[in-house]
Amino acid sequence: MIAFAANSVICRLALVNPLNSPVSFTLIRLFSGAVVLFYFFVKNYKTCKVNLNIKTFLSPIMLSSYAFFFSLAYVQLTAGTGALILFSCVQMTMMFVAFLRGQQMTRQEKIGASLAVAGFLYLLMPGVSMPPMSAALMMAVAGISWGVYSLIGQQEVNPIFATAKNFLFTLPILILPSIFLPFNLSIEGIFLAIGSGAVTSGMGYVLWYFVLKEIKTNSAALIQLSVPALAAFGGILFLGEAIKIRLVLAIIFIFSGIFLKIKKLDTKPY
Repeated sequence: MIAFAANSVICRLALVNPLNSPVSFTLIRLFSGAVVLFYFFVKNYKTCKVNLNIKTFLSPIMLSSYAFFFSLAYVQLTAGTGALILFSCVQMTMMFVAFLRGQQMTRQEKIGASLAVAGFLYLLMPGVSMPPMSAALMMAVAGISWGVYSLIGQQEVNPIFATAKNFLFTLPILILPSIFLPFNLSIEGIFLAIGSGAVTSGMGYVLWYFVLKEIKTNSAALIQLSVPALAAFGGILFLGEAIKIRLVLAIIFIFSGIFLKIKKLDTKPY
């Protein structure tokens, strides 16, 4: 979760500079992740067969969708607010699929989920400190994409190979933006994008795929809601972002929901 929060802070840190393009940042981020994970793909290729089915192509598409909309949204959102919208949508996506699968929740878990959703809705209520709706919608799309990506990851046998494959399969998707859109990224922006792609994304997502194999869908959804508080703290520390009452109250609601859920945490895979 620290790696996920770091992605929010790093992306926002790069995009506060108007000279840095969110698309260029994403291109370098995904490319860096693919380069770092290429060794693991080659090492495991003979033992891990690549099955050409819809999930094989859906994972890199969802990864690319998440990464692009994530960056586009962070042009206007603060680190904490962006992470809160992102992972609230991740939670709702994963819990909706868990419901369709017939995964049951206790009364306590339902209360926890309701509190978390209430916090998300409160954040988006009209008011002085309401985040820009266009940016919020783009981050919501990023959250849904990451939710689908995480759901597919629960079924992966080899997390390292799966993550490496997904990053490598994003490369064809990057061709069109890299050809038709101008590359605008400062030296600092390039280093931030490389750090985000190689470390907090590439290695962080490998670890996340390991974790996904050991917990239920509902638990995975709620655990990720710890990220907004970490991202908000990072935004205050590294970006000098102001503490807004709306964000604090939304985080309190969501963390109350996480606390109720964690007490019922099931470590068996669903």
